[in-house]
Amino acid sequence: MILPYHHISAKTLLIAGILSLYMASIGCSDNRETKENIDGASRMGHERALELKATTTLDTLRIESILIDVREREHRLRAKGHDRIADAYIKAFLSTLDSVNPSLAAELR
Repeated sequence: MILPYHHISAKTLLIAGILSLYMASIGCSDNRETKENIDGASRMGHERALELKATTTLDTLRIESILIDVREREHRLRAKGHDRIADAYIKAFLSTLDSVNPSLAAELR
């Protein structure tokens, strides 16, 4: 089931778009993993985890959709050879998730 885009926060979409444009504009295909790329990936991972706050009412499909997107993004970065960026992204996601939804974070570990 494809969820409508209105469920994704505008801020998250904006950050994702900026990060994608930035990575494309500096030519990440030559494996330059700059501090800005790593910081941007960390911010994106943090934002994605915030969408899963325990205080937010989420259905199972929405949670699964976010988790699949997170792993897909991590895999895509690694497939392109951006392991440090992927590491920063997933580390920020998991550490933020641990603070905003510890029970879900525990299930993922």
